Parts: sequence; C-alpha cells; structure tokens
Amino acid sequence: MQKEAFIKQVIAATSGTMLQWYDFSLFGYLTPIIAKLYFPSQNQTLSLLYTFSLFAVSFILAPLGSLFIGYISDNFGRKKALTLSTTLMAIPTAMIGILPTYAQIGILASIFLIICRLIQGFVASAEFTGSAVFLIEHAKNKKPFLYGSLISSSYSIGLLVGSILATITTMDVMPEYFWRLPFLLALAGGILIFYMRKNISETQDFLGIPQHEGKRKWFLNALINSPQAVIINILFGWFIGIITFGTYVFSVTYLTEYSHLKLSIAILIVSVSLLLDACLEPIIALFADKIGGLWISLMGITGFLFLSYPLFHLLTTGDLTLIIVAMSSLSCLVAFTCAPIIALLVRLFPTEYRSSGFGVSFNFSIAVFGGTTPLVLTALIYWTGNVNSPALYFIFGSLIGLYAIKNIHAYESSLELKNVYDY
Repeated sequence: MQKEAFIKQVIAATSGTMLQWYDFSLFGYLTPIIAKLYFPSQNQTLSLLYTFSLFAVSFILAPLGSLFIGYISDNFGRKKALTLSTTLMAIPTAMIGILPTYAQIGILASIFLIICRLIQGFVASAEFTGSAVFLIEHAKNKKPFLYGSLISSSYSIGLLVGSILATITTMDVMPEYFWRLPFLLALAGGILIFYMRKNISETQDFLGIPQHEGKRKWFLNALINSPQAVIINILFGWFIGIITFGTYVFSVTYLTEYSHLKLSIAILIVSVSLLLDACLEPIIALFADKIGGLWISLMGITGFLFLSYPLFHLLTTGDLTLIIVAMSSLSCLVAFTCAPIIALLVRLFPTEYRSSGFGVSFNFSIAVFGGTTPLVLTALIYWTGNVNSPALYFIFGSLIGLYAIKNIHAYESSLELKNVYDY
C-alpha cells in the first residue's frame, strides 16, 4: 500500500508540471500563427518580436505567483498549494482557445490575449517548483536525483504533448481554427489533476514543522537566513531558462524562419528531441545518485560552452539530417545539465520556507531571463544579421552555470550536506 501511495503521489506531482508546460509550450509552438492572428504586421520579424514580447511579459507575475502559492505551501501545506495551482492554471489557457482574433475585434483581441497570459504566468509559476518540493520531500533521501529528475522529465513530456497536438492541429489538411483545440483541452486536464491531488497525502517534512512555526513563513525568511541559496537559484534559473526556452520553444520559430522548414516538420523535430530528453533524464539521474550530481551537471554545462555555436550552425544548414543531429545533441546536453539539479536546488532551503525560497528565487530568474530568451535570441539575429548569433547567449549562459555550480559546491559543503548528496 505504501508503494502504491507513493506512485500516486509521483503521478499527481508530475502531471501538474506536465500540464503547466503543455500550456506554455502551445504558445511557443504556435507563435507563427498567433503572431499573424493577434499581432498582424507587414514585417514578419516585428510580428514575431511582438509575440515573443508577450511570451516574456507573461512571466512578469511569476515571482508574485510563487510568493503567493509558496506562502500557502509553507504555512498550510504542499497539498493545498498544488491543488490550488492546478485548479486555476488551466482556465486562462482554455480562454486563449476561444479568443476572437485581431481581424474580428481589433486591438481588444491583443489586450485579452495579454490578460490571459498574465493570469497564466501568475498561477502556473509555482507549479514546477511546488511539485519538485512535494515529490523530493516524499522521496526523502532515497535517490534524490532520480525523483528530482521526474519533475524535470515531466516538463519535457508536457512540452512534448503540446508539440504533438500543435503538429496535428496545424497540418495542411486541418481547418485553420483547429489550432485552438489544444488550448481547450487544458481545461479537461486541469479538472482531472485536481481530483488526483485531492486524494494524496501531505509530506512528512511539512507535518514535522512545529505548530508554532506556522502561519509566518515566507520568502523574507529565505532572504534573511539563506541569501546565498537565493542567489544560487537565480543564477542557475537563468542558465536553465536560456537552454530550455532556447532549445524547446524558440527553436520551432528558428527552424521555420531561418531553415525554412514547414511548421509541422519543425515541431516534429522538437518533439523527438523532447522525447529524448524525457527518457534520458531519469537514467542520467540514477547515475548521478551513484557518482554525484554536480559532476553530471558540469558535463552538460561544459558541453553547452563548447558546442553551442557549431550546433546552431548545423540548425541553419537546411539539411534535415544535420538539423536532427543538432537538436538531439542540444537535448542530450539539457538532460545532463538538468537531471540532477532540481534536487540540489530544492534542498538548499530549510523545510520551513523551502517552497517560498526555492519557488520565488527560481521563478524570478525564469521570469526575468528565461521568459525573455526567445525575445533576446530573435533580437540578436535582428541586430547582428547573423543567424547563428543565438549561440552566443547560450555560451554566456554556460559561464553563469559554471559559476553557479562552483557556488553550490561551496554552499552545500558549508551546510554539511555532503552526506545527503555525495559528490
């Protein structure tokens, strides 16, 4: 029974993260369509810039959402916070599926789309981090990297499902309005996950917090008591935002605009890369549980540092085989980098303010740096005229990642956590 209960907890935790990134991926994958329908312009590059700006703006409220949901998690329970986030997360996504276009109601269409994205960013922000805290606390210290990687893999699966549905609904044989269907399906997914999460148990870590410690734990405690952990999360969140949004969100538009692939083919290639990532991460994490997580992440970061430019060059060759090789290579590097890191980042904070500390600092970085990545990469090409210039931002992010790894090692050693995460 205990094993069955844990399996239910794993499914409940990961399914919400899948839905979160399914929601967000749809906007990224369907950017070429959304740009034309809601931000029409004679200059296609400017239209894309407007749409990617909205993608970035939707993350502005992410830290506030993490502050709110994190406060609930640290004071009233991880279960209540997750139930709330999944209940509200699917609503704005479904609303996008029924929004009239610019041609139908003019500028109001753009305004309503912005409102939906802001609500989506506020609610969904704490889902990934909250699920990670919930699952790792349930797993305790047994294979921490494996269970942390399940959240990271579910991120890839959510993007994968989004990419598959985006591919199907944008095929030439489909009616033009079919792009709306994946957004509408999010509502059904949210209802299903809500009922799953109603029947899971609270973590023992949270239940072990003394009663007098409750009702007053939030992000301020992390700033005062664990400032170095906050900085480490921001740094690593910056790098993770660059490599994940750059590899799995921006690349669809990149391949269609600069390699001139059909949208359905570009999404299919990214889908295969996501599947590779989702399968690799648990395997890599098991290996990390044996030899140490920092060394595994270091391999991935180093790979991005030296291989980003040649891989982006391959993406623009127009050769389908080389493009698939490049995307698969980027996906492998993402897997090596991200598989162990979630467990490391979560456990930097004490239980009392873990959700707030991890959630706000990580989502702040994702909001400021991750959400703006597609915009920055598009702007780099626009300003430099070099289609390979996005690789420079990947290289810059790798340097940040290396610095973050160094600080994680030093900080965890000072907290005597090496008995938990053996290097």
